[in-house]
Amino acid sequence: MDQEQLVTAFRGQDPEALQELVKAYGDRLLRSAFLLCGNQTEAQDIVQDTFVQAIGSAPRFRGNSSIYTWLHAILLNVTRHYHRTRKRIVYNDELASTDLCPLEENPSNPDLETISCAVGDALRKLSPSHREVLVLRYYENMKIREIAAHLGISRGTVKSRLHYATREMQNWVPAEMNLFASSGTKQKEST
Repeated sequence: MDQEQLVTAFRGQDPEALQELVKAYGDRLLRSAFLLCGNQTEAQDIVQDTFVQAIGSAPRFRGNSSIYTWLHAILLNVTRHYHRTRKRIVYNDELASTDLCPLEENPSNPDLETISCAVGDALRKLSPSHREVLVLRYYENMKIREIAAHLGISRGTVKSRLHYATREMQNWVPAEMNLFASSGTKQKEST
């Protein structure tokens, strides 16, 4: 099925079209949801809720954007709702203050898992609005104007959020693995 046939079938509530959409975009949406909420199980729930809402809204899809962009907009709304309504129960203050992924003081050879864990921890510390722009810019590879249109904010607001989010990431990701640091990119380019 090509993209146009897929959209037409999806609008018509064809179950095969939904399966095609899940197969085509499910993993990508799951990655974004995980980066936005920081928990694999909750990310799966968010993606599932995204597809449920998409099914209910399918007849109203106008085709002004790509189907993925539309699905991702639904995902962002579901994620925002998740952040507004979730309530955490903490039984032990000591447990709540510990890092999910403890890092060595000076890791000699950071591997992918350690880096991923450090970036994930830092992303969870960001505000939802700063996390959204970072995920859209660096993980979804959207341009500033696309992010602005996607979130319904001005380009200047996107740039400001990116600036502050990047600055916060510089503070939270260890220096030896920090590509957000001002010297990180220069060192990376020279090697």
